[in-house]
Amino acid sequence: MPAPMPVRRTLAQRYELTSPIGRGGMGEVWSGYDKRLDRPIAVKLLRSDVLPPDSDATTLAKRFLREARLTARVEHPGVPAVFDAGAEGERLYLVMQLVPGIDLGDFLTQHQPVPVEWAAAVAAQVASVLAAAHAVSLVHRDLKPRNVMIKPDGMVTVLDFGVATLLDTDLTRLTSTGEAVGSPAYMSPEQVLGGVPSPRSDLYALGCILHELLAGARPFTAEATYLTMRQHVEEPPPRLRTRRADTPAALEELVLQLLAKAPEDRPADAHEVYERLLPFLPTPRPGGAADEPPTASDPTRPYRHPFAPRGRTAARKQTPAAPPQAVDFAAVRDEAVELAEAGRFSQAAELLEDLLDHPAARHHPRGRRRGARLQLANTLLLGGDYARALTQYELLVAEIGPERADDDTDVLHWRLQIAVCHAALGHAPEALTHLEPVLRIQQRQLGATHDEVVELRREAARLQASAGEVRAAAARLRSLLADLGPTHPRAAELRAMLNRFTG
Repeated sequence: MPAPMPVRRTLAQRYELTSPIGRGGMGEVWSGYDKRLDRPIAVKLLRSDVLPPDSDATTLAKRFLREARLTARVEHPGVPAVFDAGAEGERLYLVMQLVPGIDLGDFLTQHQPVPVEWAAAVAAQVASVLAAAHAVSLVHRDLKPRNVMIKPDGMVTVLDFGVATLLDTDLTRLTSTGEAVGSPAYMSPEQVLGGVPSPRSDLYALGCILHELLAGARPFTAEATYLTMRQHVEEPPPRLRTRRADTPAALEELVLQLLAKAPEDRPADAHEVYERLLPFLPTPRPGGAADEPPTASDPTRPYRHPFAPRGRTAARKQTPAAPPQAVDFAAVRDEAVELAEAGRFSQAAELLEDLLDHPAARHHPRGRRRGARLQLANTLLLGGDYARALTQYELLVAEIGPERADDDTDVLHWRLQIAVCHAALGHAPEALTHLEPVLRIQQRQLGATHDEVVELRREAARLQASAGEVRAAAARLRSLLADLGPTHPRAAELRAMLNRFTG
Protein backbone atom coordinates (compact mmCIF):
# COMPACT_ATOMS: atom_id res chain seq x y z
CA MET A 1 0.00 0.00 0.00
CA PRO A 2 1.45 3.42 -0.88
CA ALA A 3 2.81 5.41 2.02
CA PRO A 4 0.80 8.51 2.95
CA MET A 5 2.12 11.87 1.89
CA PRO A 6 4.37 13.25 4.64
CA VAL A 7 3.15 16.13 6.77
CA ARG A 8 5.71 18.88 6.23
CA ARG A 9 6.82 21.19 9.00
CA THR A 10 6.11 24.89 8.47
CA LEU A 11 7.86 27.74 10.28
CA ALA A 12 6.13 31.06 10.93
CA GLN A 13 3.15 29.77 8.92
CA ARG A 14 5.19 30.56 5.81
CA TYR A 15 8.36 28.51 5.36
CA GLU A 16 7.64 24.90 4.49
CA LEU A 17 10.51 22.45 5.05
CA THR A 18 10.65 19.78 2.36
CA SER A 19 13.83 17.74 2.89
CA PRO A 20 17.10 17.86 4.87
CA ILE A 21 20.14 18.76 2.78
CA GLY A 22 22.81 19.02 5.44
CA ARG A 23 23.55 18.32 9.06
CA GLY A 24 26.47 19.46 11.20
CA GLY A 25 27.63 20.28 14.68
CA MET A 26 25.65 23.51 14.84
CA GLY A 27 22.38 22.28 13.40
CA GLU A 28 20.78 21.21 10.18
CA VAL A 29 19.88 22.75 6.86
CA TRP A 30 16.63 22.05 5.02
CA SER A 31 15.47 22.84 1.56
CA GLY A 32 12.02 24.32 1.54
CA TYR A 33 9.60 26.76 0.01
CA ASP A 34 8.44 30.23 0.87
CA LYS A 35 4.68 29.70 0.61
CA ARG A 36 3.98 33.39 0.22
CA LEU A 37 6.44 34.14 -2.61
CA ASP A 38 6.50 30.65 -4.17
CA ARG A 39 10.27 30.33 -4.27
CA PRO A 40 12.74 27.71 -3.06
CA ILE A 41 14.66 28.52 0.11
CA ALA A 42 17.21 27.05 2.47
CA VAL A 43 16.45 27.05 6.20
CA LYS A 44 19.20 26.75 8.79
CA LEU A 45 17.95 25.36 12.13
CA LEU A 46 20.37 25.81 15.03
CA ARG A 47 20.57 23.06 17.62
CA SER A 48 19.56 24.27 21.06
CA ASP A 49 22.26 22.17 22.78
CA VAL A 50 25.13 24.00 21.04
CA LEU A 51 23.96 27.45 22.08
CA PRO A 52 25.85 29.19 24.90
CA PRO A 53 24.96 27.84 28.37
CA ASP A 54 22.69 29.84 30.66
CA SER A 55 21.76 32.14 27.78
CA ASP A 56 18.54 34.07 28.01
CA ALA A 57 16.27 33.01 25.14
CA THR A 58 15.09 36.54 24.42
CA THR A 59 18.60 37.98 24.47
CA LEU A 60 19.88 35.15 22.29
CA ALA A 61 17.10 35.64 19.76
CA LYS A 62 17.91 39.36 19.56
CA ARG A 63 21.59 38.58 19.08
CA PHE A 64 20.78 36.05 16.41
CA LEU A 65 18.67 38.61 14.57
CA ARG A 66 21.52 41.12 14.84
CA GLU A 67 23.95 38.63 13.31
CA ALA A 68 21.46 37.84 10.55
CA ARG A 69 21.11 41.54 9.79
CA LEU A 70 24.88 41.92 9.68
CA THR A 71 25.15 39.01 7.26
CA ALA A 72 22.38 40.53 5.16
CA ARG A 73 24.49 43.68 4.82
CA VAL A 74 27.14 41.80 2.86
CA GLU A 75 26.20 42.60 -0.72
CA HIS A 76 28.17 40.08 -2.74
CA PRO A 77 27.07 37.36 -5.19
CA GLY A 78 29.20 34.91 -3.20
CA VAL A 79 27.10 35.32 -0.04
CA PRO A 80 23.60 33.78 0.02
CA ALA A 81 20.86 36.34 0.44
CA VAL A 82 19.27 36.33 3.89
CA PHE A 83 15.49 36.47 3.67
CA ASP A 84 14.37 36.13 7.29
CA ALA A 85 15.37 35.04 10.78
CA GLY A 86 13.40 34.06 13.83
CA ALA A 87 12.69 31.54 16.56
CA GLU A 88 10.31 28.59 16.65
CA GLY A 89 10.06 27.18 20.15
CA GLU A 90 13.62 26.74 21.42
CA ARG A 91 15.16 26.63 17.96
CA LEU A 92 16.49 29.58 16.02
CA TYR A 93 16.17 29.54 12.26
CA LEU A 94 17.61 31.47 9.35
CA VAL A 95 15.88 31.61 5.95
CA MET A 96 18.29 32.03 3.06
CA GLN A 97 18.71 31.76 -0.67
CA LEU A 98 18.95 28.12 -1.75
CA VAL A 99 22.35 27.62 -3.40
CA PRO A 100 22.70 24.73 -5.86
CA GLY A 101 26.03 23.05 -6.38
CA ILE A 102 28.64 20.96 -4.62
CA ASP A 103 30.44 21.85 -1.41
CA LEU A 104 34.20 22.12 -1.57
CA GLY A 105 34.64 19.08 0.67
CA ASP A 106 32.91 16.83 -1.85
CA PHE A 107 34.60 18.70 -4.70
CA LEU A 108 38.01 17.83 -3.24
CA THR A 109 37.18 14.13 -3.07
CA GLN A 110 36.36 14.22 -6.80
CA HIS A 111 39.22 16.47 -7.97
CA GLN A 112 42.31 15.96 -5.85
CA PRO A 113 44.68 17.65 -6.33
CA VAL A 114 43.11 20.23 -8.62
CA PRO A 115 44.77 22.20 -11.44
CA VAL A 116 46.59 25.31 -10.26
CA GLU A 117 44.13 27.55 -12.14
CA TRP A 118 41.19 25.88 -10.39
CA ALA A 119 42.76 26.25 -6.94
CA ALA A 120 43.54 29.91 -7.58
CA ALA A 121 40.01 30.52 -8.90
CA VAL A 122 38.38 29.05 -5.79
CA ALA A 123 40.69 30.94 -3.44
CA ALA A 124 40.28 34.22 -5.34
CA GLN A 125 36.50 34.00 -5.21
CA VAL A 126 36.59 33.21 -1.47
CA ALA A 127 38.99 36.13 -0.94
CA SER A 128 36.56 38.41 -2.77
CA VAL A 129 33.75 37.30 -0.46
CA LEU A 130 35.92 37.79 2.63
CA ALA A 131 36.85 41.29 1.49
CA ALA A 132 33.17 42.21 1.29
CA ALA A 133 32.42 40.65 4.68
CA HIS A 134 35.39 42.19 6.46
CA ALA A 135 34.40 45.60 5.05
CA VAL A 136 31.28 45.47 7.25
CA SER A 137 33.20 44.05 10.25
CA LEU A 138 31.93 40.52 9.75
CA VAL A 139 34.42 37.73 10.47
CA HIS A 140 33.44 34.22 9.44
CA ARG A 141 35.40 32.36 12.20
CA ASP A 142 34.65 28.89 10.80
CA LEU A 143 35.76 28.93 7.16
CA LYS A 144 36.22 25.37 5.87
CA PRO A 145 35.50 23.37 2.70
CA ARG A 146 32.02 22.37 3.89
CA ASN A 147 31.12 26.06 4.10
CA VAL A 148 32.21 26.76 0.53
CA MET A 149 29.87 25.89 -2.35
CA ILE A 150 30.78 25.72 -6.04
CA LYS A 151 27.71 26.33 -8.15
CA PRO A 152 27.14 24.68 -11.54
CA ASP A 153 28.27 27.88 -13.27
CA GLY A 154 31.55 27.87 -11.33
CA MET A 155 30.64 30.72 -8.99
CA VAL A 156 31.77 30.19 -5.40
CA THR A 157 29.48 30.89 -2.44
CA VAL A 158 30.54 31.07 1.21
CA LEU A 159 27.97 29.81 3.73
CA ASP A 160 27.32 30.21 7.45
CA PHE A 161 28.53 33.74 8.12
CA GLY A 162 27.59 34.84 11.61
CA VAL A 163 26.72 31.41 13.01
CA ALA A 164 30.03 30.93 14.84
CA THR A 165 29.74 34.46 16.24
CA LEU A 166 26.37 33.62 17.75
CA LEU A 167 27.93 30.76 19.69
CA ASP A 168 30.78 32.90 21.00
CA THR A 169 29.05 35.22 23.46
CA ASP A 170 31.96 35.46 25.90
CA LEU A 171 34.90 34.56 23.66
CA THR A 172 35.59 31.39 25.68
CA ARG A 173 35.57 29.47 22.38
CA LEU A 174 33.52 26.69 23.93
CA THR A 175 29.92 25.65 23.40
CA SER A 176 27.71 24.02 25.98
CA THR A 177 28.95 20.66 24.70
CA GLY A 178 32.54 21.56 25.52
CA GLU A 179 33.65 21.71 21.88
CA ALA A 180 35.67 24.57 20.44
CA VAL A 181 33.81 26.79 18.02
CA GLY A 182 35.44 26.27 14.66
CA SER A 183 36.93 23.35 12.76
CA PRO A 184 40.32 22.18 14.08
CA ALA A 185 41.78 21.42 10.64
CA TYR A 186 41.26 25.06 9.58
CA MET A 187 41.50 26.93 12.90
CA SER A 188 43.98 29.76 13.30
CA PRO A 189 46.50 29.63 16.16
CA GLU A 190 44.85 32.57 17.92
CA GLN A 191 41.51 30.77 17.85
CA VAL A 192 43.09 27.62 19.25
CA LEU A 193 44.56 29.69 22.09
CA GLY A 194 41.21 31.33 22.84
CA GLY A 195 42.04 34.72 21.37
CA VAL A 196 39.72 37.08 19.56
CA PRO A 197 39.28 36.09 15.89
CA SER A 198 40.03 38.79 13.35
CA PRO A 199 39.81 39.08 9.56
CA ARG A 200 43.30 37.57 9.42
CA SER A 201 41.93 34.49 11.18
CA ASP A 202 39.75 33.95 8.12
CA LEU A 203 42.83 34.41 5.92
CA TYR A 204 44.58 31.64 7.86
CA ALA A 205 41.66 29.31 7.18
CA LEU A 206 41.80 30.30 3.50
CA GLY A 207 45.48 29.37 3.52
CA CYS A 208 44.59 25.92 4.86
CA ILE A 209 41.99 25.49 2.12
CA LEU A 210 44.34 26.66 -0.64
CA HIS A 211 47.05 24.30 0.61
CA GLU A 212 44.57 21.42 0.52
CA LEU A 213 43.41 22.34 -2.98
CA LEU A 214 46.97 22.30 -4.32
CA ALA A 215 48.54 19.50 -2.29
CA GLY A 216 45.55 17.20 -2.00
CA ALA A 217 46.06 17.12 1.78
CA ARG A 218 45.57 19.45 4.72
CA PRO A 219 48.64 21.26 6.04
CA PHE A 220 48.24 19.76 9.49
CA THR A 221 46.84 16.33 10.26
CA ALA A 222 47.12 14.25 13.39
CA GLU A 223 45.33 11.26 14.84
CA ALA A 224 43.79 13.32 17.63
CA THR A 225 42.04 16.67 17.38
CA TYR A 226 44.08 18.27 20.15
CA LEU A 227 47.30 17.27 18.37
CA THR A 228 46.10 18.92 15.16
CA MET A 229 45.31 22.08 17.12
CA ARG A 230 48.79 21.99 18.68
CA GLN A 231 50.32 21.71 15.21
CA HIS A 232 48.55 24.91 14.18
CA VAL A 233 50.17 26.69 17.13
CA GLU A 234 53.64 25.14 17.17
CA GLU A 235 54.66 23.49 13.88
CA PRO A 236 55.73 25.35 10.73
CA PRO A 237 53.52 24.59 7.73
CA PRO A 238 54.93 22.22 5.10
CA ARG A 239 56.19 23.82 1.91
CA LEU A 240 53.79 23.15 -0.94
CA ARG A 241 56.48 22.27 -3.45
CA THR A 242 57.60 19.35 -1.31
CA ARG A 243 54.11 17.93 -1.86
CA ARG A 244 53.47 19.22 -5.38
CA ALA A 245 56.44 20.08 -7.52
CA ASP A 246 54.59 22.15 -10.13
CA THR A 247 53.34 24.70 -7.60
CA PRO A 248 54.45 28.19 -8.69
CA ALA A 249 56.94 29.69 -6.24
CA ALA A 250 54.87 32.85 -5.74
CA LEU A 251 51.79 30.78 -4.92
CA GLU A 252 53.75 28.69 -2.43
CA GLU A 253 54.99 31.87 -0.77
CA LEU A 254 51.44 33.22 -0.53
CA VAL A 255 50.21 30.06 1.19
CA LEU A 256 53.13 30.15 3.65
CA GLN A 257 52.29 33.75 4.55
CA LEU A 258 48.61 32.92 4.95
CA LEU A 259 49.64 30.15 7.37
CA ALA A 260 51.91 32.38 9.45
CA LYS A 261 51.47 31.80 13.19
CA ALA A 262 51.22 35.50 14.05
CA PRO A 263 48.30 37.38 12.46
CA GLU A 264 50.52 40.40 11.71
CA ASP A 265 52.78 38.21 9.55
CA ARG A 266 49.91 37.28 7.24
CA PRO A 267 48.78 39.35 4.24
CA ALA A 268 47.27 42.67 5.24
CA ASP A 269 43.77 41.82 4.07
CA ALA A 270 41.67 39.77 1.65
CA HIS A 271 42.18 42.42 -1.04
CA GLU A 272 45.91 41.69 -1.03
CA VAL A 273 45.28 37.95 -1.25
CA TYR A 274 43.01 38.46 -4.25
CA GLU A 275 45.58 40.66 -6.00
CA ARG A 276 48.33 38.09 -5.46
CA LEU A 277 46.15 35.35 -6.92
CA LEU A 278 45.39 37.27 -10.12
CA PRO A 279 48.50 36.07 -12.03
CA PHE A 280 47.31 32.48 -11.65
CA LEU A 281 43.78 33.05 -12.94
CA PRO A 282 42.72 32.36 -16.53
CA THR A 283 41.96 35.27 -18.83
CA PRO A 284 38.63 35.79 -20.64
CA ARG A 285 38.15 33.67 -23.73
CA PRO A 286 35.65 34.19 -26.55
CA GLY A 287 32.72 31.87 -27.19
CA GLY A 288 31.64 28.52 -25.87
CA ALA A 289 30.32 29.49 -22.43
CA ALA A 290 26.62 28.93 -23.10
CA ASP A 291 27.23 25.45 -24.47
CA GLU A 292 29.36 24.15 -21.60
CA PRO A 293 27.74 21.47 -19.42
CA PRO A 294 25.74 23.32 -16.73
CA THR A 295 26.89 20.90 -14.00
CA ALA A 296 30.63 21.16 -14.66
CA SER A 297 31.25 23.24 -11.47
CA ASP A 298 34.44 24.62 -13.01
CA PRO A 299 35.56 27.53 -10.77
CA THR A 300 37.59 29.07 -13.61
CA ARG A 301 34.47 29.60 -15.74
CA PRO A 302 33.58 33.02 -14.23
CA TYR A 303 37.06 34.23 -15.22
CA ARG A 304 37.11 32.61 -18.67
CA HIS A 305 33.59 33.78 -19.52
CA PRO A 306 32.72 36.74 -17.25
CA PHE A 307 28.99 37.37 -16.85
CA ALA A 308 28.23 34.64 -19.37
CA PRO A 309 24.54 33.71 -19.66
CA ARG A 310 23.38 30.39 -18.37
CA GLY A 311 23.44 27.42 -20.69
CA ARG A 312 20.59 27.20 -23.17
CA THR A 313 19.33 24.07 -21.41
CA ALA A 314 18.53 24.98 -17.83
CA ALA A 315 19.75 22.50 -15.25
CA ARG A 316 17.49 21.48 -12.43
CA LYS A 317 18.78 22.40 -9.04
CA GLN A 318 20.85 19.77 -7.29
CA THR A 319 18.92 19.71 -4.02
CA PRO A 320 15.40 18.63 -5.02
CA ALA A 321 12.71 17.87 -2.51
CA ALA A 322 12.61 14.25 -1.42
CA PRO A 323 10.26 12.15 -3.55
CA PRO A 324 7.40 10.29 -1.91
CA GLN A 325 8.30 6.95 -0.34
CA ALA A 326 6.02 5.18 -2.79
CA VAL A 327 4.80 6.39 -6.13
CA ASP A 328 1.17 7.29 -5.58
CA PHE A 329 0.43 9.30 -8.69
CA ALA A 330 -3.03 10.33 -7.57
CA ALA A 331 -1.90 11.63 -4.18
CA VAL A 332 1.05 13.55 -5.58
CA ARG A 333 -0.99 15.05 -8.40
CA ASP A 334 -3.73 16.08 -5.96
CA GLU A 335 -1.17 17.83 -3.79
CA ALA A 336 0.27 19.56 -6.86
CA VAL A 337 -3.23 20.78 -7.77
CA GLU A 338 -3.67 22.24 -4.28
CA LEU A 339 -0.30 23.99 -4.49
CA ALA A 340 -1.08 25.42 -7.92
CA GLU A 341 -4.49 26.63 -6.79
CA ALA A 342 -2.71 28.45 -3.96
CA GLY A 343 -0.44 30.14 -6.51
CA ARG A 344 2.59 28.03 -5.52
CA PHE A 345 3.40 26.96 -9.07
CA SER A 346 7.14 26.45 -8.55
CA GLN A 347 6.62 24.04 -5.69
CA ALA A 348 3.86 22.20 -7.54
CA ALA A 349 6.11 21.82 -10.57
CA GLU A 350 8.98 20.48 -8.48
CA LEU A 351 6.68 17.93 -6.88
CA LEU A 352 5.58 16.69 -10.31
CA GLU A 353 9.17 16.62 -11.61
CA ASP A 354 10.23 14.51 -8.65
CA LEU A 355 7.30 12.20 -9.29
CA LEU A 356 8.27 11.70 -12.94
CA ASP A 357 11.93 11.22 -12.00
CA HIS A 358 11.16 8.60 -9.35
CA PRO A 359 12.80 5.25 -10.24
CA ALA A 360 9.50 3.45 -9.77
CA ALA A 361 7.61 5.78 -12.11
CA ARG A 362 8.62 3.82 -15.20
CA HIS A 363 6.64 0.83 -13.92
CA HIS A 364 3.38 2.77 -14.04
CA PRO A 365 1.22 2.84 -17.18
CA ARG A 366 2.41 5.23 -19.84
CA GLY A 367 -0.90 7.07 -19.84
CA ARG A 368 -0.56 7.81 -16.14
CA ARG A 369 2.94 9.19 -16.63
CA ARG A 370 1.70 11.23 -19.60
CA GLY A 371 -1.05 12.73 -17.46
CA ALA A 372 1.49 13.80 -14.85
CA ARG A 373 3.69 15.33 -17.55
CA LEU A 374 0.75 17.25 -19.00
CA GLN A 375 -0.08 18.55 -15.53
CA LEU A 376 3.55 19.58 -15.12
CA ALA A 377 3.51 21.42 -18.46
CA ASN A 378 0.29 23.24 -17.59
CA THR A 379 1.60 24.14 -14.14
CA LEU A 380 4.78 25.61 -15.57
CA LEU A 381 2.78 27.54 -18.15
CA LEU A 382 0.46 29.00 -15.51
CA GLY A 383 3.48 29.92 -13.40
CA GLY A 384 5.04 31.84 -16.28
CA ASP A 385 7.97 29.43 -16.71
CA TYR A 386 7.51 29.26 -20.47
CA ALA A 387 10.89 27.76 -21.36
CA ARG A 388 10.41 24.71 -19.15
CA ALA A 389 6.75 24.40 -20.13
CA LEU A 390 7.79 24.39 -23.78
CA THR A 391 10.13 21.45 -23.14
CA GLN A 392 7.35 19.42 -21.52
CA TYR A 393 4.84 20.07 -24.31
CA GLU A 394 7.46 19.10 -26.88
CA LEU A 395 8.09 15.85 -25.00
CA LEU A 396 4.37 15.09 -25.07
CA VAL A 397 4.14 15.66 -28.83
CA ALA A 398 7.28 13.63 -29.47
CA GLU A 399 5.91 10.74 -27.40
CA ILE A 400 2.51 10.25 -29.02
CA GLY A 401 2.43 12.58 -32.02
CA PRO A 402 3.70 9.94 -34.47
CA GLU A 403 1.05 7.48 -33.25
CA ARG A 404 -1.92 9.77 -33.82
CA ALA A 405 -3.47 11.69 -36.67
CA ASP A 406 -2.56 15.32 -37.23
CA ASP A 407 -6.04 16.40 -36.17
CA ASP A 408 -5.97 14.50 -32.87
CA THR A 409 -7.45 16.77 -30.21
CA ASP A 410 -4.61 16.26 -27.71
CA VAL A 411 -1.87 16.78 -30.26
CA LEU A 412 -3.53 19.95 -31.58
CA HIS A 413 -3.81 21.34 -28.06
CA TRP A 414 -0.17 20.60 -27.23
CA ARG A 415 1.04 22.10 -30.51
CA LEU A 416 -0.99 25.20 -29.75
CA GLN A 417 0.59 25.42 -26.29
CA ILE A 418 4.03 25.11 -27.89
CA ALA A 419 3.12 28.12 -30.02
CA VAL A 420 1.92 29.99 -26.92
CA CYS A 421 5.22 29.31 -25.13
CA HIS A 422 7.29 30.44 -28.10
CA ALA A 423 5.21 33.61 -28.37
CA ALA A 424 5.63 34.36 -24.67
CA LEU A 425 9.39 33.90 -25.04
CA GLY A 426 9.48 36.34 -27.94
CA HIS A 427 10.11 33.66 -30.58
CA ALA A 428 7.57 34.95 -33.10
CA PRO A 429 8.76 32.95 -36.17
CA GLU A 430 8.84 29.68 -34.20
CA ALA A 431 5.43 30.41 -32.68
CA LEU A 432 3.97 31.05 -36.12
CA THR A 433 5.48 27.82 -37.48
CA HIS A 434 3.66 25.81 -34.82
CA LEU A 435 0.45 27.84 -34.99
CA GLU A 436 -0.13 27.62 -38.76
CA PRO A 437 -0.87 23.86 -38.98
CA VAL A 438 -3.18 24.07 -35.96
CA LEU A 439 -5.00 26.99 -37.60
CA ARG A 440 -5.44 25.13 -40.90
CA ILE A 441 -6.94 22.08 -39.19
CA GLN A 442 -9.19 24.11 -36.90
CA GLN A 443 -10.41 26.23 -39.81
CA ARG A 444 -11.22 23.11 -41.81
CA GLN A 445 -13.07 21.50 -38.90
CA LEU A 446 -14.85 24.50 -37.36
CA GLY A 447 -15.13 27.02 -40.17
CA ALA A 448 -13.40 30.31 -40.90
CA THR A 449 -15.57 32.43 -38.59
CA HIS A 450 -15.76 30.20 -35.53
CA ASP A 451 -14.76 32.13 -32.41
CA GLU A 452 -11.71 29.91 -31.73
CA VAL A 453 -10.59 30.17 -35.35
CA VAL A 454 -11.03 33.94 -35.37
CA GLU A 455 -8.78 34.20 -32.33
CA LEU A 456 -6.14 31.97 -33.96
CA ARG A 457 -6.23 34.02 -37.17
CA ARG A 458 -5.83 37.24 -35.20
CA GLU A 459 -2.91 35.75 -33.22
CA ALA A 460 -1.24 34.57 -36.44
CA ALA A 461 -1.42 38.12 -37.81
CA ARG A 462 0.10 39.50 -34.61
CA LEU A 463 2.95 37.00 -34.79
CA GLN A 464 3.60 37.82 -38.44
CA ALA A 465 3.87 41.50 -37.58
CA SER A 466 6.20 40.69 -34.66
CA ALA A 467 8.40 38.70 -37.05
CA GLY A 468 8.64 41.70 -39.38
CA GLU A 469 6.12 40.42 -41.95
CA VAL A 470 3.85 43.45 -41.62
CA ARG A 471 2.39 43.29 -45.13
CA ALA A 472 1.49 39.62 -44.75
CA ALA A 473 -0.04 40.38 -41.35
CA ALA A 474 -2.16 43.16 -42.84
CA ALA A 475 -3.30 40.90 -45.68
CA ARG A 476 -4.31 38.24 -43.16
CA LEU A 477 -6.37 40.76 -41.21
CA ARG A 478 -8.10 42.05 -44.35
CA SER A 479 -9.06 38.48 -45.24
CA LEU A 480 -10.38 37.92 -41.73
CA LEU A 481 -12.42 41.15 -41.82
CA ALA A 482 -13.88 40.20 -45.19
CA ASP A 483 -15.00 36.84 -43.80
CA LEU A 484 -16.55 38.38 -40.68
CA GLY A 485 -18.30 41.37 -42.24
CA PRO A 486 -18.54 44.91 -40.85
CA THR A 487 -21.14 44.11 -38.18
CA HIS A 488 -19.22 41.35 -36.42
CA PRO A 489 -18.58 42.13 -32.70
CA ARG A 490 -14.81 41.96 -33.23
CA ALA A 491 -14.69 43.96 -36.46
CA ALA A 492 -13.84 47.27 -34.79
CA GLU A 493 -11.00 45.72 -32.78
CA LEU A 494 -9.54 44.05 -35.88
CA ARG A 495 -9.79 47.25 -37.95
CA ALA A 496 -7.89 49.13 -35.24
CA MET A 497 -5.23 46.44 -35.33
CA LEU A 498 -5.03 46.71 -39.12
CA ASN A 499 -4.64 50.49 -38.89
CA ARG A 500 -1.66 50.05 -36.55
CA PHE A 501 -0.04 47.76 -39.09
CA THR A 502 -0.66 50.04 -42.08
CA GLY A 503 -0.13 53.37 -40.35
